[in-house]
Amino acid sequence: MSKEYLTYVRQYADLRDGVRNLFIKDLTPGPRKYDTKQVQAMISNSPANLPESDVLWVRSEMGVLDPNPWAIKILEDLPDYVEGRPYTDIFVALKW
Repeated sequence: MSKEYLTYVRQYADLRDGVRNLFIKDLTPGPRKYDTKQVQAMISNSPANLPESDVLWVRSEMGVLDPNPWAIKILEDLPDYVEGRPYTDIFVALKW
């Protein structure tokens, strides 16, 4: 039985097939349900293109669910934190 995961994206256009670093939530029933972790994973918008994969549900930043599930194969669990200083890139994004 395959596992199910959920991820959020800012824009669907940013999500493409291939190896990606993602934050995912585990949707498997039980005490670990909704645990979030950062992973490096191979993803595909067509489950047929990624055999023996798990299910990845994708939601927009506003919470709109993509009705078509993606496929995910976790390659590596990444650290629980991201190194760096918080909010330092906001000025670059705003071009200040």
